[in-house]
Amino acid sequence: MVNVILDALKDTLNMAPILFGVYLVLEYVEAKWQQRIVDAVERAGHVGPVVAAAGGAIPQCGFSVMASALYTQRLLTMGTIVAVYLATSDEALPILLSKPDKAYIVLPLVGIKVLLAVAGGYLVDALMRTENRRRTQECRDRQKAQQEAVRIGEQSCSCDGTRASCTYEETGSIDWKEILWSATKRTAQIILFVLVTSLIIGLLIHRVGQENLSRLFLNHTIFQPVLAALTGLVPNCAASVAITELYIAGTISFGSTVAGLGAAGGMGLIVLFRENHDTKNTLKVVAWLLGISIAAGILIQSLSGK
Repeated sequence: MVNVILDALKDTLNMAPILFGVYLVLEYVEAKWQQRIVDAVERAGHVGPVVAAAGGAIPQCGFSVMASALYTQRLLTMGTIVAVYLATSDEALPILLSKPDKAYIVLPLVGIKVLLAVAGGYLVDALMRTENRRRTQECRDRQKAQQEAVRIGEQSCSCDGTRASCTYEETGSIDWKEILWSATKRTAQIILFVLVTSLIIGLLIHRVGQENLSRLFLNHTIFQPVLAALTGLVPNCAASVAITELYIAGTISFGSTVAGLGAAGGMGLIVLFRENHDTKNTLKVVAWLLGISIAAGILIQSLSGK
C-alpha cells in the first residue's frame, strides 16, 4: 500500500511542470481569443456545429459556459450547443499531454470528438427543426417587446433565423498576472484531482486486482460506455479527470473514454440547467448528448474490440 501511495505521488508530481505549461498556453488562448471564438459560433449560422466543434475542442474553462448562456438566450440552435458539449474535453487533453506514453492518443481522441460533434450537431438540427424555429420565434418576440437587442454584458445581439448577429466591444490588454495565477490555480486543482483519483484506482487495483476492477467497470460489455457516459455527465471537471485516469490505468476501453468525455459538458451543463427555464428543452439537450455519446462509444468499442 505504501508503494501505491508513493507511485501515485511520484506520477502526479512528474505531471506538474508539463501540466502547468499546457495550462499557461490554454489560459493565454482563452484570454486572447475566447471572445472571438464565441462570436464566430454565434455568427456561424448553418455551419454552427462545425465552428462549435472546433471551438469546443480547445479545452477552455469558459467556452461551454458562455455557449450555454447564449443558448438559454435562444441565440444558438440545439445542434450547435450539443456540438459544443460533444467536443468539450475539459481536463482530459492536458492530462494526456502530461503523460509522454499517452500523448499519442490526443490527436485521435480530438479528431473523433470533433467529427462526432459535427455529425451529432447536424443530426440534432435536422431532427429538431421545429424546436429551433420555436426558440428563434421566442427570441424575436422578446426583442419586439423590448424594442432593443438582447444584451449579455457589453454584447449586443439580434436574432436572424436560426442564428444570432452580434457585436462585441474589444477587451483590454492581456493581464499576465491573471494568466499566471489562473494557470497555477488550475494546475493545483487538477493535480489534486489526479492524485486522489490515482490513489483510489491504485488502492482498488491493490485490493481487488486489475482484472476484477475491470469487471467492476463492466469491461468487455456494451454497458461500459453507458456507465462512462453517465459519469461524464456529472458537471464537474473531476468527472473527466476520473474517466481519463481510468483509461490510463487500462480499466476502461477507448470507446468508453470517448463516450464519457463526449457526455462531459463540464460547467456548461450547470448553466444550462440553471438558466434555461424550458426544462423540457434542457432534458432534450441532455438526452441527445447522452444518446450520441453512448452510441459512439459502443460503436468504437465494437469495431476496435477494446
